[in-house]
Amino acid sequence: MTVSYAAPVPARAPVQAAPCVRGETEGRSESAVDDGEIRYTEASKYDALRKHAHKVWQAGPLSKVKMRPDSATTVNDLEWRDYKKKDGHGGYYHHRGAIAATDYLYLNKQYLDPPGEMSKLGFQQSVAAHELGHALGLCHKTNNVFSLMWRNVANPPVTGPTNVDKANYKKMWG
Repeated sequence: MTVSYAAPVPARAPVQAAPCVRGETEGRSESAVDDGEIRYTEASKYDALRKHAHKVWQAGPLSKVKMRPDSATTVNDLEWRDYKKKDGHGGYYHHRGAIAATDYLYLNKQYLDPPGEMSKLGFQQSVAAHELGHALGLCHKTNNVFSLMWRNVANPPVTGPTNVDKANYKKMWG
């Protein structure tokens, strides 16, 4: 599903963090972050999309939370997985919230693979980066702000954090 989006905020205007849509919360306790990092494993055919999502959430001021592969001596915080189901979602994030529990980020082959609705690269990148935003603790934003964290993929797709997303990240992670 796609939505029209608000025009980007001009660069000279101060950008404020945006609130969550009704019923959602945002914060460190909603994230997969442990000790300032996300240790991840991937069992996904979408490795290039995972790499894109990591890259856009690690750029410039968004480098407070480190993304590192899991190892034999660390606790896995996030596992990237695939699924295939007609559920209307390109992917979803499952936060388990317990100490030493692995959270899951799922990418849906039903929509991301051709001839799926979101099979073009920009839409795929948007889904992966959006779901990683949830793993960082961010919630959905309303359609009246320009954000990667909208409930639905935009057309054209937003493939990385916007100024609003960066403000929310900074508010949470510094």
